[in-house]
Amino acid sequence: MEKGAGTREKTLAAAAKLFREHGYEGTALHDILDAAKTPRGSLYFHFPRGKEEIGEAALTLAANAVRDAIAGAAATSKNGETFLIRIARGMAADLERSDYKQGCPIATTALETAARSQALGATARTAFQGWEEEIKAGLEKFGFSTRDADFIATAALSQLEGALLLARTYRNLEPMRRAENALKVLLSAGKPK
Repeated sequence: MEKGAGTREKTLAAAAKLFREHGYEGTALHDILDAAKTPRGSLYFHFPRGKEEIGEAALTLAANAVRDAIAGAAATSKNGETFLIRIARGMAADLERSDYKQGCPIATTALETAARSQALGATARTAFQGWEEEIKAGLEKFGFSTRDADFIATAALSQLEGALLLARTYRNLEPMRRAENALKVLLSAGKPK
């Protein structure tokens, strides 16, 4: 990896973490530079449009990591229930590991910016839609019809996002455990072919 590419990636990883903890508005450019341990000059070299460009790229980086985790859960599961439970437990473990400081890598920034930044709103929409598509594909792999998989994917993602918010707010994983039970009920709404 070239030195410049490493600087860019360090900046994006730092930004993604900070946005996740403090939100887009709560993160200043100097916070990103300090966390990434990168010089100010590199910021505008790699991101000439400034913070919004960093936001788009950091959200995309985080979104792709979650999408890969969803695909990994599908590849290592034996049925739809195991698949969705693996996703829920992965999210719960990640939240707990951060001491309840880092919930969904997209939600905090999306809530703050989607209505006023077309670029960040579009990036957040693309992230959530990609996760829904990955969940849908996993469910179809386990024999759910396209219609049922589509419905369950949206409902499951909504359930998990809400449970993450509650767990972060309550500072315990009980909402995530309840979400697992809700996902099992949700799966019973659709039957594999």
